[in-house]
Amino acid sequence: MTVENLRDVLREHADLLPPPNPSRDEQIRDRVRRTRVRRRTAMGTAVVAAAVALAVPFLPTTPQPETTTTVSGGPLPVLPEQFTSADGTGYRLVARTAIEKTGDAKATLKIPYTGKPLDVGGMCVGPDDSPPRIKVEGSRLRVPVSFMHCDRELRLQPLDIPEGATEVTVTFNTVTSGRACTQKEPGAPCVTPARAHGSWVLGVYEWTPPARPVAPEPLRNIPDQVGKWQLTETKSGLWPQDTTATFEVGGQAGRVALDKLCSGELATRLQFSFRVNGESGGAVSSCGVWTSGGFPMAMNELYLTEPTTITVELSMVSQSTNRPIRWSVGLFEQS
Repeated sequence: MTVENLRDVLREHADLLPPPNPSRDEQIRDRVRRTRVRRRTAMGTAVVAAAVALAVPFLPTTPQPETTTTVSGGPLPVLPEQFTSADGTGYRLVARTAIEKTGDAKATLKIPYTGKPLDVGGMCVGPDDSPPRIKVEGSRLRVPVSFMHCDRELRLQPLDIPEGATEVTVTFNTVTSGRACTQKEPGAPCVTPARAHGSWVLGVYEWTPPARPVAPEPLRNIPDQVGKWQLTETKSGLWPQDTTATFEVGGQAGRVALDKLCSGELATRLQFSFRVNGESGGAVSSCGVWTSGGFPMAMNELYLTEPTTITVELSMVSQSTNRPIRWSVGLFEQS
């Protein structure tokens, strides 16, 4: 058959009516359904791929001795061997361990102590609602230090080193002693929520203080008005030179409140306690750091019945050589 003959045959058939097909409508609908399924599958694959790409944390480019472990939530981070903080303090990793989601709930490190300050560094793949408590054998602290929450960013906590120590034993503990149950509505059963257990990489860092004191950033002013509270007086200073602030409060009985702001690399470690006419106020609180957003209000309220002397005392568990902290305490009265 020549090409010309083939074209004639195709023209003849093109002019004919198509054969009857009772299933044609259903075949078209089926083809549409298959096309939609293929498109949804392709889109879902792209979204998952993008989510996995976003979940991968930044890892140091220098070679690390340990391998990366894959856990629920993404790869387990790698602690940096050394780094320098914003105020020029050099940190060096001296020991490391891990508490993984399916592993033991405790881990212990023993570190020879050279006299330099020690911090604990932690990174986590979560979620996790029971961050490790950090206990140093022989520590003066009644309550162990703890990480606040599970975070892929490196977080540091100070270690309280016993006097005269030549070796430091640090225990990380995620064991919970009990979990409260909750009721969704009156009469409903009390249900204890399941514990969310993340995976932690933990290390002890030795740090070398800067050669000279590094001036902290200037503080923002404590607001004149915070809700129902009116600022009446402010006292400021520079740790460790200035360690106390005194307020004289007279007039009628009523409530007053104290709030704090700090700046400096170790600002959140500065602790404030209060004495009222020489007697302990029973409250110890940390300092707020205000760099953006609204004022980080965390007031300590006191009820006074007579003219009163309030003494604010500052302290710190860890060393702070050449790492000063700028602080400010405001006294508020109800407006």
